[in-house]
Parts: sequence; structure tokens; C-alpha cells
Amino acid sequence: MKTQVSLALAEVEVGMRLAVAVIDEGGHILVPAGAEISDSILHGLQRREVAEIIVECEREEDPAQREERRLRVTAQLDQLFRKAGDGAETRQLYLAILTYRLEDKA
Repeated sequence: MKTQVSLALAEVEVGMRLAVAVIDEGGHILVPAGAEISDSILHGLQRREVAEIIVECEREEDPAQREERRLRVTAQLDQLFRKAGDGAETRQLYLAILTYRLEDKA
């Protein structure tokens, strides 16, 4: 499961992926979200005195937590679809939304 972690620049390693764009005080994007951190990006951020950035990290989800999340999402969808009927299209939409909501995200 991917999570977002805020790290001090000293803790950031080359190869990590930026989860949130780094923006300067003027609102200009220094590094876009999704960029892979390189040495040159790190040095540039250090020169601009950026203290920390938010990166994506891969985290193994506990099976009990995964099941709890699945049950919670299913209950939410059941509530949303309570008056939608039992047609094939409705079921297909339900399953598509369930799959999307259960995908590994942060």
C-alpha cells in the first residue's frame, strides 16, 4: 500500500517519488508531484532551503487492517446503493467503485 510521508530533506533518498509538488513562496512549482528524486533535485531543494518534502512510500498493510477497510468501504457503498436496485449495470458500477476505493492509495 502506498502512503505519503513527510521527510526532512536530510532523510530523503535518491529514487524516492514526490507525492506532493514542492512550491516556493511565490507559488511557483519547483518540483512537480510524481517526480523521482535525483541528486540534482536534492541539491536544488537544499539551495532553496526547503526543510521537508512529502514522498510516497510502499508500506505493507496488515491483513486485519485491510479487512477492516474493506468492510468499511463495503458498508459505505451499501448505504449509497441502497435504493439503486439489483440490475446488472448497477452491480457492475458497484463493483467498479468498490475496486477503485480498495486500490492501494494514501
